[in-house]
Amino acid sequence: MVIAEIKGTKVRVHVTFVLFLLAIGAVIGFREGWEAAALGMTTLALLFVCVVLHEFGHVFAARHFGVFTGEIVLLPIGGVSRLERIPERPQEEIVIALAGPAVTLAIAVLLIFVLGGLPDPVEAFGETNGRAVLGQLAYLNLALLAFNLLPAFPLDGGRVLRAALASRLGYARGTSIAAHIGQGVAILLGVFALAAGHIILAMIAVVIFVAAGAEAGMARMRAVTAGLPAGESMITAFLTLPSRAPISDATTALIRSSQAEFPIIDADGRLEGVLTRNGIIKALAATGPSTPVAEAMHKDIPHVSHWHPMDEVVRLLGTGVPAVAVADKNGRLVGYVTVENLSEQVLIAKASRP
Repeated sequence: MVIAEIKGTKVRVHVTFVLFLLAIGAVIGFREGWEAAALGMTTLALLFVCVVLHEFGHVFAARHFGVFTGEIVLLPIGGVSRLERIPERPQEEIVIALAGPAVTLAIAVLLIFVLGGLPDPVEAFGETNGRAVLGQLAYLNLALLAFNLLPAFPLDGGRVLRAALASRLGYARGTSIAAHIGQGVAILLGVFALAAGHIILAMIAVVIFVAAGAEAGMARMRAVTAGLPAGESMITAFLTLPSRAPISDATTALIRSSQAEFPIIDADGRLEGVLTRNGIIKALAATGPSTPVAEAMHKDIPHVSHWHPMDEVVRLLGTGVPAVAVADKNGRLVGYVTVENLSEQVLIAKASRP
C-alpha cells in the first residue's frame, strides 16, 4: 500500500508492518488498558515517522552517488530502500548504509536535547504524558540504531559488512558470507526471543533469516549471469494466453504445462501482462472460471531487448515483478526471465564447476 511519494520515491507499507503495529496495540491494550494502548500507538506512529526519515537518509545518500530509489517499503524489521542498482564501489555502499543510522542518531540526540537529558526509563515508560512520549521515542530510536547496526544482513550493519567483504572478495562472495552471518545472527536472535517469550522479536528474526537468504540468492544470480545478454537466459518455449481468455483456459494451461506464469499477449504478439499461478487461484476462488485473465494479470511488466545486460534484469526481478519480458524491435514478445529459471541456471552453473 503506497501512502506517500516524496521526490519521486514512493513510501509503501507492507501488510506485515500493519499487522505488527496492530499486534503491539492489542498486547498493550489487554495488559494495560486501551488508554495506554492509544498512547502506545501514538508513540509507534511517531516512531513510524522516524523510520521513514531513517530511510530517506539512505535515499539522499544514494542520490549523491547517482543511484535513484524507486520506493521505500516499511517492514516489521524497519524500512527497506529499494535502490535501482547496487552502488559501483563498496565505499559508496558503506556511506549509503550508514546514512540511515546517522539520521536515527541525530533524531535521538535532538530528543535528548529537548528533554534536557535522557529520562529515567521508569519515568519514560511509566508515565502517560507528552514528555513520556518523547522519552520513549528517544529510547526507541537508540534501540533502532543499535538494532540496525547488528552485522545481520540485510540490516544496515550487515550491508556495511557486505561492502567491506566485497571490497576484498568480490560482490557475490561478500554477499554470500554476509548473508550466512546474518542468518546466524537471526537464529541466535530467534532462540533468545523464544526463550524470553518475545513472539514479535522471533517473527523479526524469521524475516531477517528469509531476507538474507533472498539477497544471497539474487547475488548468486548476478554472478552467474554477469556479462550475459537477456537473450542468453530467457525462456523461449512457453504458452501464451489472449487477454480476453477466461481463467478456465489458464487453469487448463496450468495443469497441462510446467509453467507457473503465463504471458498475456494482444493480437500483434505484444505483452499486456503476466498471469501467475497465484493470480489464477485467487481469481478462480474470488470471481469464478469465467473471469477474463486481463483482470487477474500483473500489468506493470518491464520490457528489455535481447541484448539487454542481465545485471539490469536481475535488478528488475529484485523489485518483486513476476517476470521481465524480452521483446524484439517491433515490441513482440520473444521470451521472458523469471527468478525461478535463473535459480535453475545457478544450479546448473554450480553443478558444472570442475
